[in-house]
Amino acid sequence: MKPAIGGYRYLYALLWLGLIGYSVLLAPPAPPDLLEQLAALVLADSARIDPIAIALFNLLGVLPTAFLAILLFDTGRPSPWPFAIAAFFLGGFALLLYLALRDFRAPLDPHPGRFVRAVGSRRLGWILFAITLVLLGVALVAGSPMSFASQFNGSKFIAVMSADLIALSIALHLAADTDRVRRGLPPPPAWQHLPLLGPLLYLSTRPSLQD
Repeated sequence: MKPAIGGYRYLYALLWLGLIGYSVLLAPPAPPDLLEQLAALVLADSARIDPIAIALFNLLGVLPTAFLAILLFDTGRPSPWPFAIAAFFLGGFALLLYLALRDFRAPLDPHPGRFVRAVGSRRLGWILFAITLVLLGVALVAGSPMSFASQFNGSKFIAVMSADLIALSIALHLAADTDRVRRGLPPPPAWQHLPLLGPLLYLSTRPSLQD
């Protein structure tokens, strides 16, 4: 295992601390209509919430699923399961902590269960990649940067959600690199370095442990 992989845990810790620090010290205050804002995000109500924010909100469902395809093969301590489940509610606040603590030296599970095999399959990787392309397309075509900036500056939830997405996108690149090394795969091609999309393409083309 190359030395840089072991050092990734410090980067994860910095991302985790940075995310906490931003949410506590720098993010704007919570809006008075927070519950209504959350409902509009869940319902994808573009009349109330800019499509860019809606796309980011849904990407925070895609990224934890992508992390499942990597982390559920871990056999070390702590167990990835509590953190993986919590990630769908807490995002990087849960996942980054696990990534900083996980045992990189423990072997990957060579005989995962049916659920883990399905989550780690190339088919799901392509599904996540396609969903991400659609969400990015919606944000690009229908979103208004000025409207999003206004909502970002006026809502703690949208601001922290955006910071969470950035932190998780960086962490997913590092986690994919670690996974490639642990599986003994060759150096990554150029497309794996694409922001956000590169790790999803990696999961879409990654051979199984049995191959």
